[in-house]
Formats: sequence, structure tokens, C-alpha cells
Amino acid sequence: MHTPHRALAWLIFASFVGGAGACAGRKDAPSSSTGGAGAASGGGGGSGPPSGGKAGATSVAGTAGTDTSGASNGGGAEPTGGRASAGQPSSGASNGATTNGGGAPTPSDGGAGALAGAGGAPASPVGLSWPVDCIPNETCVNLGYPDTDGDGRAHDCGEPGYQGHEGTDIGITFEARDRGTAVRAAADGVVQFAFDGKYDQCPNVNEPDCQDPGGFEAGATKGTTVCTPVGDFCGTGQPGCFWCFAGGNVIVIRHQGVPGVFATRYDHLKKSSLLVKPGDSVKRGQKIAEAASAGNSTGPHLHFEVWGTGFYELADPWAGPCGPNEGPSLWAYDPPWSG
Repeated sequence: MHTPHRALAWLIFASFVGGAGACAGRKDAPSSSTGGAGAASGGGGGSGPPSGGKAGATSVAGTAGTDTSGASNGGGAEPTGGRASAGQPSSGASNGATTNGGGAPTPSDGGAGALAGAGGAPASPVGLSWPVDCIPNETCVNLGYPDTDGDGRAHDCGEPGYQGHEGTDIGITFEARDRGTAVRAAADGVVQFAFDGKYDQCPNVNEPDCQDPGGFEAGATKGTTVCTPVGDFCGTGQPGCFWCFAGGNVIVIRHQGVPGVFATRYDHLKKSSLLVKPGDSVKRGQKIAEAASAGNSTGPHLHFEVWGTGFYELADPWAGPCGPNEGPSLWAYDPPWSG
């Protein structure tokens, strides 16, 4: 049994108006930037193997904050993201849900599913495919479900990875990490961001790549955290934002034609395992990396995060009565790993 750890996620929001600067504060005591301070990034939590941590949430312009949340048995700690923008308000979008359960590997009734094509042949699936080579209750250690609406309940009304959990943690064993567990693109798309080179067996008090970066800055790669440059990363592609991810080795893939999905994010990847770079086109099921424990993580797992309507606008891929969406699922199959 693994004892849950407390997870701390930082979000700093800054606006770039003719200069540098940042404002930071606690979520329960927001501060604002005026006259050109910027804002920008988030950090992620930690938890034991396999226990989950958390990703940073988006914020209204000029505010910043931290959340503390517990981690349950999800498979490590999670990433987090933050943003710098041109001072426009941004709110997280939750447009997704899912269905979880057993059953035969057939298309999900409530989800995207896979439809039969001409002559009864299956067409390409619609929705997200399972992003890692393990099966829950068999070769995955366990799951930490999202809580993108922050109400402390997962889609099925059970416990999420922790309150405010922004992705799905899929835990694997240390042995599976050492053997190599493939992380796969959940749908066709184009790689937006890809970061490699971080130590991948966190936590380690003597390893700089496992430590809190102490701040966020466009283009920086310090401690657990990697940051994008400032670019067209606000909303659906407006200029003036950068994002920081506490997943160490991270991939973000943009998608088109996947209902309810703008992008997917893959964190805590094994060092030197990334097989893609920004601008690469990828196909559903293509191996893009391997799972490990880079960044703000305390056990090997994949943190899989879905952005629904724009950059860091979160969506829950699992559908259920207590999720932000009651359906349909964003997964292509029910259960997701059956496709």
C-alpha cells in the first residue's frame, strides 16, 4: 500500500504589456499585475508510486495562486502548466467526460466509438485512444482520475487522483519503466511542444531536475519544469503566452477533427526516449516516448491531460454523473484500453 502524499501546484499568471514582470500570489489571496507585469506558469504535485500529483490550472488575467491537494493511488505526480498572456482573461474549459468500465472491446455507446465503414469494415475510431501500453488491473498499477471542476469527485462520483487533479495518472511498475513502456499518440495530430533531457527517476533530493524551480520564465528549463517561449499560445492561438510544465520530459500534441479535443499532453517521460519533435505529424497509436518519473513525480507513470477548447483549457475525457460532462466520453472505446 502506498500512502498518499500532499501535492502542491503553483500557477503564476503574467501579462506582457511592453515589458517583463510577473505577479504571483495564493489562490485564496490573489494579486494582480498592473502597468505591464506578466504572468505565466504552473507547477505540479507529487505522490508516491503509484500516486498522483496535480497540474496547474488556468487563471483569470492578473491573478495567481497555489493549490494544495492530496494525491491518491494514481501513479506518480503530475505536471502542471501555467501561462503568460496579453492580459486577457482566460478560463478553463471542461468539455469532456468518459465512461469507465469493463466489457468487450466494442465501441462505446456513450462515447465517440468506432463506426463501421463500407462493407462492415471498421472506420477510423473517433475520440481518444489509450495512450500507454498497459491495461488497468493487469499491467497498469492503477489510475488517478481527473477532477477538472475541482469538486473533489471523479466522473464516477468516486475519489479522483486528488482534488483539482487535471489529468489522468496511469501508474506503472518500476520494472515496467526499466523494460520500457511505450507512450502512444491518442489521436492523429501535430506535435506542438516536446521537451527531453531531464532526469527521469524522481524524486531524488540530490538531483537538480527533481527540485522546484523557484520561479517561471519563458524558455527556461529549470528543476522539474520546462517552459515554452512566448508565442501564439493563448486560447486557440493568440499571441503573447508561454506555458511551463512540471512534467520534466513533456510532449503536447495538437489535434483536429477529434470532437471536444484541442490537444493532449504527456508528462514524466523517460529521458532520451522521445521520438518526435515540434512540427512532426503523428498518427493514432504511434509510439512517441516511454513512461518514467521525470519532473514533479514520485513514481513511474504517465500523466495524460486533455485540453478541450484551447491551450490549457482542460477537459475530462471520462464521462459520468459527477464529472463536468455527463457524456459523451472523449474516449474512442469503452473501456478506453480495449481498442
